[in-house]
Amino acid sequence: MASLVPYRPRTRPGAGPVLLVSSVGGHFTELELVVEALGIDRSERHWAVARHIQTEDRLAGEEVTWSPLVQSREYGKAVRNLRFAMALHRRLRPRMLVSTGAAQAAPHLIAAARSRTPIVYVESVARLDGPSITGRLAASLPNVRLLAPQPGWAPPWVFELDAFSAFEVRPTGTPPPITSVMVALGSEHFPFDRAVHAVERVLSPAVDVTWQVGNTDCADGAGRNQWLTSADLTAAMARADVVVTHAGAGSILTALAAGKVPVVLPRRAGRGEHRDDHQVRMAQGLAARGLVVDAGSPEALSVDHLRMAGALQVTRQSQPISAPAKDQIVA
Repeated sequence: MASLVPYRPRTRPGAGPVLLVSSVGGHFTELELVVEALGIDRSERHWAVARHIQTEDRLAGEEVTWSPLVQSREYGKAVRNLRFAMALHRRLRPRMLVSTGAAQAAPHLIAAARSRTPIVYVESVARLDGPSITGRLAASLPNVRLLAPQPGWAPPWVFELDAFSAFEVRPTGTPPPITSVMVALGSEHFPFDRAVHAVERVLSPAVDVTWQVGNTDCADGAGRNQWLTSADLTAAMARADVVVTHAGAGSILTALAAGKVPVVLPRRAGRGEHRDDHQVRMAQGLAARGLVVDAGSPEALSVDHLRMAGALQVTRQSQPISAPAKDQIVA
């Protein structure tokens, strides 16, 4: 990987903290990894995220301003949050904004630009073919460093962070018997009924299943958790023989961090499960790297996918992300 060109803001930043902004779910999980990779100390951080069981759990003891929730493509809410973002930036006078998107971050990007605050925008690992709408907004702003999730993007995007490079996958030998499965459908506000039905079809009733169904309505399913805290979710994944997730970046990264190669079921926009089909593309790309087992679709899920994943183990390397030193990127 090419060495990083030092980031030197063209304007003088404020005297306040490093402001960390993202949507909940995968964007937040990625932002945590970016913060870790850049070595941003807890004393330097101030988070501006929506209150959620995930963020409340992970940010206990951190400096946080809970922000009004904005979900995928809720641009009207993002616009309405601009006044909130401007007031927060005036109060904190952050010396830098670091964000992984998505719509939740848009008003803060605009507020940072208006306050002449340097911006580091890290595009989501889910966006392999080009920047998201929020990424395109960031690219239009002054004094911003744009980090792509993979090589080959046109300037001014540069590839300097790879969240998945932290994980190494090795075979364990004979696949163990599948006695327990963890199913995680992420924080997206779209239902994913096909995934629930697929898991129920494939698994024997004797298999112990831990569910985190999120916004999928499973009123008839006793024992299904809508949400788990980050700690409980990670622990459940670590205990399970196999993890099955939607192809969301946060769920995949959480499974890998728990030592599991997940079986992934990509959501489809045509089924009303997401806004677009970026999960299909990401599942294919990560399967080519050996980091997930891509079932392709819930209807194609089989026991063979579970056995294949169960025969793999993940170790995390000491360097959490292929990344430059913090003083290179924020100098």
